[in-house]
Amino acid sequence: MTSPPTTAMQFQQTRHELSTGSGVKISYIDYTPEQSCVVQSESPPCLAVCVFLEGSGESVLQNRARVRYAPDQALLFCSPDSSMSETHLPGRQHLRAVEIHYTEQTLQQIQGMPVQSMLRQLAAQASLRPAGPDSFLYQTPASSAMRAIAEQIFRQRAPAGVQQLFLHSKALELLSLLVAALLDEPALAEAPAVQRRDHKKLDHARECLLARLDHNWSLAELAHTANLNERKLKEGFKALFGTSVHAYLQEKRMQAAANLLSRTNLSITEVVMQTGYANPSHFTKLFRRHFGMTPREFIQSQTQ
Repeated sequence: MTSPPTTAMQFQQTRHELSTGSGVKISYIDYTPEQSCVVQSESPPCLAVCVFLEGSGESVLQNRARVRYAPDQALLFCSPDSSMSETHLPGRQHLRAVEIHYTEQTLQQIQGMPVQSMLRQLAAQASLRPAGPDSFLYQTPASSAMRAIAEQIFRQRAPAGVQQLFLHSKALELLSLLVAALLDEPALAEAPAVQRRDHKKLDHARECLLARLDHNWSLAELAHTANLNERKLKEGFKALFGTSVHAYLQEKRMQAAANLLSRTNLSITEVVMQTGYANPSHFTKLFRRHFGMTPREFIQSQTQ
């Protein structure tokens, strides 16, 4: 049975655009389709970054190349011309992502900066050109720093007077981190490659972490659960997801805590317990480092 088509206009209604002033356009997607669907859309000429926080699926690009997207991936796309795509979204799956478009005005502002030459280098080295010879597309694991910026954009509660400055600076910071990470990727060739047969095992390890965020996982227990040895778990997890097991678990616990604080009536103490922390003061310290405010301040910001 084929997936019912969904128009670009219908899908655009799930996007939430954030005000950034001129030069940068930011939107975030928080969407759970009731059934599997296909989104056909046309993108204007652009340089764009997307960080996927939740959800998976597949896009069929203009040249019929297929690009799968998954949680904790970052994507860099550039095309001087308009391009078409078809995105397949599984039904009843929560999709959460941050998308940033950098306009010609912003690109002119970075003329002469190192990032401009880095973009030219990426354009020259690209193997995937989905919208013609002058276009390029890259995918890479989103580092913990990239995911943190995406979460800050997604949950931003900056005062109205500084909101545009905050979002604009985060958009440029995310672009610089992604470009630098992509240019560093050739150096990773010397690192142990993740064998294809270990991909599912590493995915299973990640799913175990997400399913039991309150559990005090040890590397030995997680490796045993995923049927890997500890070395393969540590090296493979870092290579596949761009961060260590410990850092990944801590970040997902913080995201879960923010969701519980904003969407439930649980007390802070109950949230601490449900996200695997035994010490409330330690939890508060980590939460403040991650979101720039205490849990209590975060709750207050949701009601404003």
